Amino acid sequence: MFSNMFTQEAMIYNLMILPGILLGFVLHEYAHALTADRLGDSTPRSMGRITLDPRAHIDIIGFILILIVGFGWAKPVMTNPRNYKNLRRDSILVSLAGPLTNFLLAIVFILLLKIFMFTGAFSSNEQLQINITRMLFYSGRINILLFVLNLLPIPALDGYHVLTSLFNTWKYRIFSILEQYGMFIFMLLAFTNILGRIINPITQNIYDLLIKLIL
Repeated sequence: MFSNMFTQEAMIYNLMILPGILLGFVLHEYAHALTADRLGDSTPRSMGRITLDPRAHIDIIGFILILIVGFGWAKPVMTNPRNYKNLRRDSILVSLAGPLTNFLLAIVFILLLKIFMFTGAFSSNEQLQINITRMLFYSGRINILLFVLNLLPIPALDGYHVLTSLFNTWKYRIFSILEQYGMFIFMLLAFTNILGRIINPITQNIYDLLIKLIL
């Protein structure tokens, strides 16, 4: 894996997906922070997370890992659910805000791709046109991937927070064990490619559907 990451093809691919990942990570966390703030929790604001400045949201190690091995993370937004007016409903809304933002961002990238193809921009420069087309394709797909990944019911992911908000998970010991070893479980699933086998088909199907609907 690591021997192939510095090939010309791999480096070009990483450059192509960079805008999608950067925007996906930043807007995902910003959406969490803004939604929590609007629902009465000022914790993200006090920690400087109500901003589009990438430095507030990007975790360097997580960002590098997603370029190298295909998965990574941003800085999680800290919240205090006790500040919400409706604990269960608002916790779910805050958790869903990030993945839904990735989904909307994917739609934006595909719409930009449609506009780009329709107008024939940069048609005089074939290589530039190809590179921009690939970048928009990759950026749309990477945000569908982030949408699907974050909805998985694995500790530390948004899908798990939705699950724990819907049910009184504190009553069940299995959830305590899952939370204790959540990161280990995630890494194990990622490195054994089980995670990829789960999310890649779902990601591709959703992406193909959006491409057909929009393009």
